[in-house]
Amino acid sequence: MSSSDRHLVELHNVEMKSSRGESIFRDLNLTIEAGATALVAGSSGTGKTSLLDLIIGRRFPDSGSVEVFGKVLRKRRKRHLRAVRRRIGGIGGRFELVPSMTVSDNILLPLVISGERRAIQRELLHQILAELSLTSLAGDYPHELTRVQYTLAQVARATVANQPLILIDEPAAGLDQGTLARVFEYLFKMAVSGRAMLIVCSELPVHKLPGAREYRLSEGMLI
Repeated sequence: MSSSDRHLVELHNVEMKSSRGESIFRDLNLTIEAGATALVAGSSGTGKTSLLDLIIGRRFPDSGSVEVFGKVLRKRRKRHLRAVRRRIGGIGGRFELVPSMTVSDNILLPLVISGERRAIQRELLHQILAELSLTSLAGDYPHELTRVQYTLAQVARATVANQPLILIDEPAAGLDQGTLARVFEYLFKMAVSGRAMLIVCSELPVHKLPGAREYRLSEGMLI
């Protein structure tokens, strides 16, 4: 297995400043291997969302490099950026549902983009709607959902297409403890099935995931 097959995400000596010239990252390094889980905790303003933005190519470092699926992300490589994003599922604040699409259509979106056959799309949709108790909400729009329902719909969309990397932004936000436990139970299944995950959060969660590496983001570095 080549390095690019093993290492889904590699950040090398990343330096990045805000538009106001304030340092966000300095000498930031992170590797996420295929099937691995990384948990990154940090207080508000430490750069957790910026870290996700680097990995999906919404932002780019001032120096250093960001490699995803073995390719360096560059602003002008639009086609490559789109291809990378198709292989990444997202849950949480950074990854909003499409407001003009129903729950079903939002969940189906990764399968449609990947060109999956319609019969398979329907089978996977019905399966995941039932698994996450969303069947009765299939025709609803995002603005009609509660915070809990909205998060579960994001979980469904992020995991339905078997994408190899899932990014999760503040999984506890707005969830009661019961729902949070349910979400982490589902993430546990994803972890043991071989999906790689990066979870960013204010505090490390009580619910543990198998083999997860834990980091703290502080003063622009991971420790």
